Amino acid sequence: MYAQFDTTNVSSTARSHRHRWVAAAVLGTLAALAVIAVVTAPDGSTQPTGSGCEPPTDPDLFTGSGPGDTTNGPAAIFGFNHAYYVDRSAEQARRFLTPDSVIAAGDRLQTGIDAVPSETRHCVSISLLGSFGDAARWKVTVGEFRPGIEPWIAEQTITTRTLEGATLISEITATPA
Repeated sequence: MYAQFDTTNVSSTARSHRHRWVAAAVLGTLAALAVIAVVTAPDGSTQPTGSGCEPPTDPDLFTGSGPGDTTNGPAAIFGFNHAYYVDRSAEQARRFLTPDSVIAAGDRLQTGIDAVPSETRHCVSISLLGSFGDAARWKVTVGEFRPGIEPWIAEQTITTRTLEGATLISEITATPA
């Protein structure tokens, strides 16, 4: 048997009053969200001048877009990406690669650089996966911020080696999603 319920009709006035309150609440929420979106959304015609990088809160995470150097793994990774996105120079980028690296051999590296719009900003986040001997493996996230489109995020594993006092990149592999 089915349970019996009181099916007394709610007056149309009470129902109408309740619907108005619900509609007002929904419209108020949508209006608030629209204001927040307009205030926080970047203008599509211009790109912010900053790097797009947020300061890390984790002491084991290195984040930036600066020129880097060859003093350690994160610095070499920053240097390579700076040469790629800011200097737009395969010659400069190769200064951060080991001599035996096969990363974008020949003209392929410069071809890749030339395919990226010059107004593109980038941000690199790096954390150590492990080290062994003169080598270290790094989890790297590169955020690419091209004008007028959604950011593109690349996950990579980068191996660096320290040779004769300079830390250089020996391998870059894409990390499957």
